[in-house]
Amino acid sequence: MEGWNFWWGIAAFFLGGLATQLNGWLAYRRQRKDRADDAQDALRQRREEFELQHLVEVNQLLRDLMAGLVLMATAARLEHQFPGAFDDEELTQRFQEGMDAVNATEAALTAQAGFILDDGIRAHVKGGLVAYDEASVEATEPETVNAALSAVGTAMRPAYEAIAARVRELYAGRAGA
Repeated sequence: MEGWNFWWGIAAFFLGGLATQLNGWLAYRRQRKDRADDAQDALRQRREEFELQHLVEVNQLLRDLMAGLVLMATAARLEHQFPGAFDDEELTQRFQEGMDAVNATEAALTAQAGFILDDGIRAHVKGGLVAYDEASVEATEPETVNAALSAVGTAMRPAYEAIAARVRELYAGRAGA
């Protein structure tokens, strides 16, 4: 009987060591999973910040582009309705400044559109740009200005709505996180 106590002591010693090793291994796996989850969460947050920043910027650029187009159309309409009422040089200079600003906005928007992560939103923004390009000349002609502005507004509305929906979705995800 005393022999069994000796062997039970040895077996308990080895089983205790094995249990300690198993516990350490399980703790290591749990920590590794926690670190992986933290890294994945940090990556998701960086992606959302990037996406949010670019969506807000693209939205503002779309609005600036539309506002510039309306200003150009208004200047052209005023010149057509009241010829000679404005200083030609000043009106030409203001029209050119507006055109330069709109061209710079269009270039910035074209560059930023490539950074939009959502394919659907990117397609809507590019559709708005195409509509702007098609209507930009017509918007300065008195006969077609209303139809041109309406066409651009109609083409840009889905882009505005898609951007707004995605921004809401990003913020709703943050509230739930």
